[in-house]
Amino acid sequence: MIRSLILLAGVLAVSSASNARADAVADFYKGKQVILSVGSAAGSGFTVYARLLSRHFANHLPGKPNIVIENRPGASGLRHMEYMVTVAPRDGSAIGLLNPAVTTAHMLRPKSAKHTTDKLAWIGNANSEVSTCLFWPHSGVKSVGDLKKREYVLGSSGGTGSSYYGTRAMNTILGFPWRMVSGYQGSSDVMLAGARGEIDGTCILLSGALKAQYWQNYQRGEFKVILQMPPGNHPDLPGVANTMDVAANDEQRQVLNFIYGSWAYGRPFAAPAGIPADRLTALRKALKVTLEDKAFLAEAARIGVSVNYMSPEELARRVAEIQATPASVVAKVRALIPSKKKKQQ
Repeated sequence: MIRSLILLAGVLAVSSASNARADAVADFYKGKQVILSVGSAAGSGFTVYARLLSRHFANHLPGKPNIVIENRPGASGLRHMEYMVTVAPRDGSAIGLLNPAVTTAHMLRPKSAKHTTDKLAWIGNANSEVSTCLFWPHSGVKSVGDLKKREYVLGSSGGTGSSYYGTRAMNTILGFPWRMVSGYQGSSDVMLAGARGEIDGTCILLSGALKAQYWQNYQRGEFKVILQMPPGNHPDLPGVANTMDVAANDEQRQVLNFIYGSWAYGRPFAAPAGIPADRLTALRKALKVTLEDKAFLAEAARIGVSVNYMSPEELARRVAEIQATPASVVAKVRALIPSKKKKQQ
C-alpha cells in the first residue's frame, strides 16, 4: 500500500512538472508574434510552403501565437542563414524555412559561408524534393537524346546556387553543350524568361514548385520535363530520365548526388541553436502534428503541395551523411562555381 502511494505520488509529480512546462510554453507564446523567415523570394516554392504552414501551425503550438512570414532571399540562402545565426532571437519566437544548400555551403564556399548547421536547432522537414530540368517547346527538345544536338541556353539563379553549378556539372561533366544565363532572382523569374522565349530551358524547378505552381502549365504542354535528379525518381514524373542513369561512372554520380542529394530534406525548418529546450520541443511537436493534420493535408492537396514529414533526428542524420562526401568529390563541385559573382552570357 505504501509502495503504491509512493509510485502514485511520483507519477503525479512528473505529470505536474510536465503540465507546468506546457503552461510556461503557452504563457510565452500567448499574444506573441512568431516570425517564420524564408530564405528565398516571395514567389518561390518555399514561400508557398511557409504560407500554407502559417495558416495551421499556430493551432498546434501552445498559446497560439500569430505567425508572420518574412522573405530574406539572397546568396542561395546564405543571407537567410546569416540572419538565423546572428540576428534572429533565440527565445523561440523565430523559426526559418531554409534552403538546404546552406547545409553544404561551407564546404563549397568557405569564404562566404560563415556559419555551419551546428548553429541551428532542427525542427523537422516538410517534404523531400526532386530537382528537374525542363525545356520549352521553342527549344525543340523532346527527349534526353536531343540534349547534345546543339547549344541550348539555360537560365539559372546566381552563380552560387545549385541551379547554376548543377547545370554547369551537366555541361562540363555529362557533356551537354549548354550556355548559361544566370542572375535571375528565383524560379518564378526563370520560368517567366522561358515562357517569353529568352532561354531554352532551366534546371531550377523543384518537384514541389512544379506541383504547386506549374502543374497545369506542365499538363497543357507549355514545357516538357526532360531530366530529374537525385535523390530519386518522383512518382508524378514516370518515364522521365534521371541524371544518375545518364552519368557514365561512380564519380560522376557522386558529384551529382552531392549537388542535388540535399533535396532529400528539401523543406527543412530550424530555429537558432540555444533556444529553451521546452520551446524547441513544442515547436518540433507542433510541426509534426501540423504536417499530419487532416485540415492541413486537405489544403495541401487542394493547392498541389506535397507533404512528407521528416523528424529532426532523421534530418540531422541526412545532413551529416551528405556532409561526409569525400573531399575529392567536393573539390570537383567547387571548381564549377565561378570565382566572381557575375551574370554568365
